[in-house]
Amino acid sequence: MEGTFLKGDETLDTIFNGRLKIIQKRHGYRFSIDAILLPGFFTPQEGETGVDLGTGSGIIPLILASKTRVKRIFGIEIQEDLVEMARRNVTLNHLEDKISIIHGDMKNLEGIFDPESIDWVTSNPPYYRMGSGRINPHLQKAIARHEIKGSLEDVINASRYLLKPMGKMALIYCVERLVDLFYWLRTYNLEPKRLRLVYSDSLSQARFLLVEAIKGSGTELKIERPLYVYKPEGGYSEEIQHFYA
Repeated sequence: MEGTFLKGDETLDTIFNGRLKIIQKRHGYRFSIDAILLPGFFTPQEGETGVDLGTGSGIIPLILASKTRVKRIFGIEIQEDLVEMARRNVTLNHLEDKISIIHGDMKNLEGIFDPESIDWVTSNPPYYRMGSGRINPHLQKAIARHEIKGSLEDVINASRYLLKPMGKMALIYCVERLVDLFYWLRTYNLEPKRLRLVYSDSLSQARFLLVEAIKGSGTELKIERPLYVYKPEGGYSEEIQHFYA
């Protein structure tokens, strides 16, 4: 049965000891550890409704829907081929009652959602501005890594529109743009409340950051202990192994 879901340029991968199956492009966009770290950092409450902006293959909604008791998650994706793939992933994992994949542009959500109607938003946005670094010749990869279809500001503005008062936004981003991130969060009335830096190991500099912001909240930021991906002797750290369990 699973083979009928696959196209010739795709692979079928599993995570969580085979409990979750993910169709991915063999040579195009493929999720990375970023998509595992974010659901490990942010846990929605039972009965809540959320939106994942730039959902790609649907990996973040799939993880959250399989691990929590959310009411519904909407995955927004602008690339039509990824929308179709994400929908197959939802069906393959029997999560149609929890996840809806929508073909849409985060810069134009007014016709899709009412304002201030969502409990939480997640996103793993492109890290690089246009004009910085080499743009990947593969369009799917380029859009995932560079701000071709949407900028960091677009992600945060869309979250402001969607979130109820005191609603939460959680994202993973590159450390180099921390100042940009906090600037746009405060510009759009999303106050950073939790920050966790992600390191390859205890001897390296921070690579990523995980942040949770609350719409209309007061000012108080909690910096959590570092997250190390690898042990000094090699292999995933115990915490990362727990994320994958």
